[in-house]
Formats: sequence, structure tokens, C-alpha cells
Amino acid sequence: MGEKDILEKVLMSYADVFADCENALAYGGRRRLEAEKIHPAPSESFYRGKEKVHNQFSDVSAYLVEDGEIRLQYIIGNETALEGRQVLRKASYQGGAYRVQLESGKPVYPVIGMVIDWSRKGTGIPRSLHELLRRDGASEEDLELVDDVKLAVYHMNNLPAKIRERFTSDMGFVVDYLNEGSFEHRKDQKIVHMEALCEMMEALTEDSRFTEAAEEMLEKQSKGKEIAMCEYIDMLEARGEARGKARGEVEGERKLLALLAKLYALGRDEDAKLIVRDENTRKRLYEEFCITHS
Repeated sequence: MGEKDILEKVLMSYADVFADCENALAYGGRRRLEAEKIHPAPSESFYRGKEKVHNQFSDVSAYLVEDGEIRLQYIIGNETALEGRQVLRKASYQGGAYRVQLESGKPVYPVIGMVIDWSRKGTGIPRSLHELLRRDGASEEDLELVDDVKLAVYHMNNLPAKIRERFTSDMGFVVDYLNEGSFEHRKDQKIVHMEALCEMMEALTEDSRFTEAAEEMLEKQSKGKEIAMCEYIDMLEARGEARGKARGEVEGERKLLALLAKLYALGRDEDAKLIVRDENTRKRLYEEFCITHS
């Protein structure tokens, strides 16, 4: 598993974020799950191949525990490249979870699965086992005898505002930024898992400013200070401006060197001396030699 994939899943492993995702997506905004009732569940299950037993890993899995008993198991698949047979992967994960219960002697609990898609591409993959089988040639007569499996997929880069508003955890920052390019609507919301949020944002956007800002924010949190998103935004903007200024200085130096090289090559030594001191002359000669960038 690549580092990027791991970073995308760390934030999901926190109970409050996991519960929030289920509440916002699977339960339509209803506060069905509470963080204190969420406990990690095994993400590994087994199946028998042609010659040996194989293991398989789902991405994030958790139990809902009430009165000391497991009531539900949730499995969330994080995907950056959905497969045409994704519904079989879901059936396999859930089948493994039910297989564990087969000989437990305890009451059987439901296993609920969904897929969170982080890619920026649309997809037309089959959303049910029947749809997949139908696509591959199964007859309607035979499908009547086949139990169906439904695939719930949520595209995090394409979530309507009314769904994003349901998020109350740090995941709300992620979905807002992916869809709007800003945190404006959550500027007063407190950040809980600073490091995991920053790392996930960098993994999804490839923008290193998010993790560059994390260390200073974490130091403030370690001193007991709550960090609101507005403060984080200010720091990101400051770093962006500093980076832009540095790039501008480098670009300006390259333009100046290119102009000097042309002037000296043409024997215009006096102009070369003048542009170092006079900005207007520098601008005029940039235009004369069509030097707009390095």
C-alpha cells in the first residue's frame, strides 16, 4: 500500500470522523452513531484460493458497541481508482465479516459497507451484483435466483452542498476544499486532528503548504489552545504569499540576467549598466527584447 493511500485513510480511523462519515453519508445526516460507541474492527479477512488460504484487507472497519455487545459492523472502502468489479470486492469483505460470525455462538449483527471515492473522474461501474452479472451476459431468468448486492459509492469530489453541510468533524474541511477550493464556510470550526488533516490534504491536493503549517499549529494545540480553521487559513495564505514572493524574486533575477546577456552580446554596455539602476529603462528594454519570462 502506497504512502499516499495510507495518509488518506489515517483521518478516517478516528472514531469521531468515522462516525461522522457514516452519519453524513449512509444515514443521510441523522446522528445514528456516536464516537464513544465506535470501536476498531479487524480490517483483515480470509478466503480460500485454488491452493491456499489468502488474506484480504478492507480499508477502515469499525464496530458499533452498545451495552458491551457488538450491534453493527461498518466497512468503508477508500478508493482512488474504482474497479469495474467493485461490487465483488464489497461482497467479499462483507462475506468475510459474516464468516467470522458463523461459529461465534453469539447473536448475528449486520455488516454495512460503503465506498468513498477520492478520484476526480466520473464512473459508470455497475452499482449492484445483478447489474454486473447482467452486463456480463447473465439472463434475467437466472438473476431471479441470485441474491443481489448493492454498492453504495460516494464521490467526495462531487458532493452537493446540502450533503457537505452534514459533516461536523474534520472531514468537513476536506470535502469543502475538494468541492469549493476553500474552507470559508467552516472558518470558525475547530480543528481536532490537525496532523492527520494536514497530511490528508497534502495527499489529496499535492500541496505541501498543508503539512508545512502543521508543525506550528500542533505546537499551539499541545499548549491547550484550540485552533479554528480561520487561523489555519491565515497561515496557509501567508505561506502562499511568501512562496509567491520567492518565486517572483527568482523570476526577476532570471529576466534580468537574460536581458544583460543580450545587451552585452550586442555591445550595449552603457544600457547594461543603466538597467541595474533604472527600473523604467529595464521595463522598456524587456519590451524591446520581448523578455516576459525566463
